Amino acid sequence: RRVILWDMTNIPCPKFEDGSVQRSTYSKYYGQNCFKGGVGNQLCGWGLAMDLWGGAISDDNYDKSSGYMQDQDKYAQTDLVDGKIIPFTNIKDRGYRTTYEAWKQGKQTVLQPKFAKSDERFTGHETIYSGLIARDRSGNERGVNVSKRSALFKRGFQEGMSAKRFNDAWLTWSFQANFMYKRVV
Repeated sequence: RRVILWDMTNIPCPKFEDGSVQRSTYSKYYGQNCFKGGVGNQLCGWGLAMDLWGGAISDDNYDKSSGYMQDQDKYAQTDLVDGKIIPFTNIKDRGYRTTYEAWKQGKQTVLQPKFAKSDERFTGHETIYSGLIARDRSGNERGVNVSKRSALFKRGFQEGMSAKRFNDAWLTWSFQANFMYKRVV
């Protein structure tokens, strides 16, 4: 199996005077202007980070548009195991709606905790299933924490900064963190 755990995180930024930039960076979920980026962890502990986008993008649209699923499919097609393509299994938090999108990209699968309405009860099987996924995903929360550990990202994007350079620093820091800290398992 090729298992990878994905989550989204935010990096705060100031309110912008330009209305279109303000709309593209304000996240209702985080209640602030921010940039959002995907953070992934492989079971071997290797951390990944994807480009930062405006905070208004939904997690689903980020997943569909960022291209990481296409990259995973290309990788699986070139790294055959006994002549067979082994698709990725993406483990995500509740709320993502990308199961079909993952399947379109090389028959990848998505595992995520079960959904339930507020007045609905989980069955015993659903409780165990969701608990196992939550346990596996807990390592990804540390991966998100490590990606945001630099003081630059704790302070967030500031006025006068270059968004391109900030994104480059995000990608570089997240890659470099693989060599600075104990692996995330």
